[in-house]
Amino acid sequence: MKILLLLLLLQTPPTATNESYRVPWLEDVPWPEVINRAQDAPARPILIDFYATWCRPCKMLDVMVYNEDEVIEELSDVLTFKVDIGKPEYLGLKNEFNITILPTLVWLDARGRELDRFTGYQNKDEFLEIIRTIRKGGNTFFKIIDLQAARPEDPGLLFDLARRHAEQGDLVRAEILYRRLMGLRFQGDKSVVMNGMLGLATMEEKAGRLPQAQGLARRAVTLYTVEDSTATADLMGVAEFQAALGDTVGVLDTYRTLINFDDSNYMALDGFARMAVVANVELEQATKYGLRAVIMSQSEPRMMNSLADCYASRKLYHKAKRWMEKALVADPDNAIYAEKVLLYEEEMRKSPYRYRGRRR
Repeated sequence: MKILLLLLLLQTPPTATNESYRVPWLEDVPWPEVINRAQDAPARPILIDFYATWCRPCKMLDVMVYNEDEVIEELSDVLTFKVDIGKPEYLGLKNEFNITILPTLVWLDARGRELDRFTGYQNKDEFLEIIRTIRKGGNTFFKIIDLQAARPEDPGLLFDLARRHAEQGDLVRAEILYRRLMGLRFQGDKSVVMNGMLGLATMEEKAGRLPQAQGLARRAVTLYTVEDSTATADLMGVAEFQAALGDTVGVLDTYRTLINFDDSNYMALDGFARMAVVANVELEQATKYGLRAVIMSQSEPRMMNSLADCYASRKLYHKAKRWMEKALVADPDNAIYAEKVLLYEEEMRKSPYRYRGRRR
């Protein structure tokens, strides 16, 4: 009974009092306002904690580090800013800082210029040592090497160290570490392992080995056999990477996997529709997915634009024009939408099928 009560207490959310006794993070504040606050006299450095509600190491930092007296004191002259990457308003900031693994902590000067970063969970003493190293102008690279040597199977440290080696041009060591990370795919954090595979794929692509890069990205998708808390965000990231590589087959399969997990994921539905139009394949299936994306997104203009493109690719210009006009009503200042309406009208005038397109 005592053990059960202890477990229940550990699972109970912290009280408001405990929550207030921690690092005073700014949250839900626009990035320009954060910069302005940091420059108010006296100017302060900025520490951004990129996190997600489903991220276990992020939660561990909250309950085991950010509520420690020494940490609170160490960061008392720092403007601390928490960014939930799951919120649409922070997508641009996530992309600007190229956040691929959580948690990622970025240290910046008062003007918002990045000075250093580190990833993953660190205990109180490790966290303080990294922060103090950054304050002294030291390079945390060697600190990460020491941490990784002490915890050789820590996926977050392997990824961080591999990334740093790659940035410094030591591609041999970076590849070794990335491949060690891949070896943890059945026991490590899938999200971290997947990002390590994409890191290795990026190296292959830069070396001109495009088939190897595409193969690694496709292998990354197979890490997810069922949907979990990280699957959607991670696989959308893989799809973007595959699109940049020009791997149409791969990106369509990735979107298909996402749709199999959740057929209401309108971003994946729309992504499949867009890529199918680019490749001119599976257009009927793409149209079905495009229509579902419009419904699930409650008629977002860009979803209607993709659906119109699907119909246009099938030469069903009357339907393409109809959806394009709806998109233009929702976004009347969009010049591209207006041009497409005129284009579809012109194609309808050329059609020998009485403006209806070829029946399929």
